[in-house]
Amino acid sequence: MIEKSFLVQKFAKLRLDKIHIIGYSVAGEETVVQIPELDVCFDIGRAPYFALTSNIICISHGHMDHMAGLAYYLSQRHFQGMKPGTILVPAELERPIDSMLRCWRDVERQGTPYKLIAMEPGRDHAVRKDFIIRGLETHHGGTSLGYALISVRDKLKAEYLGRPGPELATLRKQGVPIQYRTEVPLVTFLGDTTAGKVFDHPDVQNAEILITECTFFDPIHRQRAKVGKHLHIEQFAEILPKLKNQHIILIHVSRRTGLRRAKSTLKKRIGEEEMQRIHFLMDIQDATPAGEIESAGPPAADSPE
Repeated sequence: MIEKSFLVQKFAKLRLDKIHIIGYSVAGEETVVQIPELDVCFDIGRAPYFALTSNIICISHGHMDHMAGLAYYLSQRHFQGMKPGTILVPAELERPIDSMLRCWRDVERQGTPYKLIAMEPGRDHAVRKDFIIRGLETHHGGTSLGYALISVRDKLKAEYLGRPGPELATLRKQGVPIQYRTEVPLVTFLGDTTAGKVFDHPDVQNAEILITECTFFDPIHRQRAKVGKHLHIEQFAEILPKLKNQHIILIHVSRRTGLRRAKSTLKKRIGEEEMQRIHFLMDIQDATPAGEIESAGPPAADSPE
């Protein structure tokens, strides 16, 4: 008998109120996190099929496990007649990423279209009048960014509440500022980062949903976290009290620590009450599997590979 081997990739799907978090994130292997309702995918991993549906990709940094599938994402969208993807990248990576994508055009012999947007900390990319994406400085060595998805709303100033519509319209025509702008950070993604000032940023602390790495959980891995500029559970526990998020999604857990033990260790450290708002993306038991990719054995002897 021929023993078959199977390569199965399971992606998690979390539903948090009206927003879904779909993706996969294991340290050193692949990170791709999609927010379908907002048409955004953070990092692209190896470009799983569901990620093709996002028109905007936010690349946090240049490590292969976070952006290996970028050229494939763009090529597949072009092949399927979809509009060109918009790729937000750290400004220092714009030139090398553009060079890479131009090389792929030559290799494939097709003019795959794409749009690169150079991002820096504090820079906003306006998706719509009421929706922006803001770059945040993270701490992973070299160039790395987090991204905040922000709902922008104009509200009537208190002194004009209750006034009739025609009067307000007249004031607008006269150039009177009768509204003020409010920003509501919906989802903030930090990619790979160690502890630092990014966790003091209001778009991080006040986001309804915060997606952050927590790679290491064992005391013996403190040095690994320091060298790789990743977050250790001890740092996360110190940061947690200042985070006001309704939901915190932990990603990028190392395979050196089993997920069950990671959850148990964190629960002992922060307590049952705080654990109510903590979710591990790859905890498939608590998250609905979003599907499996490439579940197939080796080809038959007489079939083409």
